[in-house]
Amino acid sequence: MSKLTIQNIADLAGVNKATVSRVLNGNKNISEKTRLKIEKIMKEHNYVPNSIARGLAFNKTFTVGFCFDYTDKKAFANPFFYKVLQGIEDVIYDNEYLLLMMSDHDKKGGKSTFERIVVEHRVDGLLLPDTLLNQANYELLIEHEMPFVIIGEHSLQQEGIRWVDVDNVQAAGILTERLLALGHRSIVMYAGAADGRRDKFIADRMEGYRAVMGQHGLEAHIVEQADSLATLRAFEGGEAGNNGHNPEAVICCTHELLFEMLDWEHGNPMLKEISLATFDDYPMFRHLKHPVHYVEIDLEMMGKQAAGLLFSLINKEANPAQSIRIPTSIVN
Repeated sequence: MSKLTIQNIADLAGVNKATVSRVLNGNKNISEKTRLKIEKIMKEHNYVPNSIARGLAFNKTFTVGFCFDYTDKKAFANPFFYKVLQGIEDVIYDNEYLLLMMSDHDKKGGKSTFERIVVEHRVDGLLLPDTLLNQANYELLIEHEMPFVIIGEHSLQQEGIRWVDVDNVQAAGILTERLLALGHRSIVMYAGAADGRRDKFIADRMEGYRAVMGQHGLEAHIVEQADSLATLRAFEGGEAGNNGHNPEAVICCTHELLFEMLDWEHGNPMLKEISLATFDDYPMFRHLKHPVHYVEIDLEMMGKQAAGLLFSLINKEANPAQSIRIPTSIVN
């Protein structure tokens, strides 16, 4: 037999063609005995399914799209991007799908890349960062019935939006608790007010920090980016700030803010007296002279959960989750 077809496999297995197709499509409503029998025949004959024919048969592309914002240059330099992507790829390839990565380029005399992918149904589902979920993109996805999952908690108040994100409230809470357990009482959070209004994850970290400080009867103090250096330098020489107390610890909401503080190492004597903390591991931490406390965020799991939720939508499973929060843990 030169080239095995689905019908040939069905004849050899003693089943109908539809049963073989269901096995190829990963349908779980097939008995284990039948599935193993069909898979054994395919393996013995080195059968490789024709992806184009498979797509036509099931009216699917067997491809998942991952759209990103190409204007966000920092995203590509951040290990966050690649860790999440690794988790996404694991799930997609386990489901024998392909991954199509695209950037949401602006229109140039026609449709944007994002619009073409959605309107022409080039993929069976889309994963999007929360920064790309605006009203226009949402309406396009809904109009063309494109399954999608947002990576990062969205701020758009619309129905049918499913998302996966780190539990940033919990992360900030346990990080603040760690600093309190070390004996610190004057704990400052370094985060810009504008960032908190723009980025949901920053606002959530502020919320978690404020809640824990309040539970311990302590006043929360958030330093805004614009005046952060002046505020902290005001503590030098015993000059009191932060309601009469020098800061004993600073929680930096992002790695960029943390490294901004570390730049003072040769000019600010206060740095060696302050405990620094931030969110998620970073390869450079182990090389720093100043220790950094941080919470561990399972970004691969975040990617896996996002891809898994998308497949539940693609396969039209009953009662898919509306949202998923990934818990964090403190690093000892």
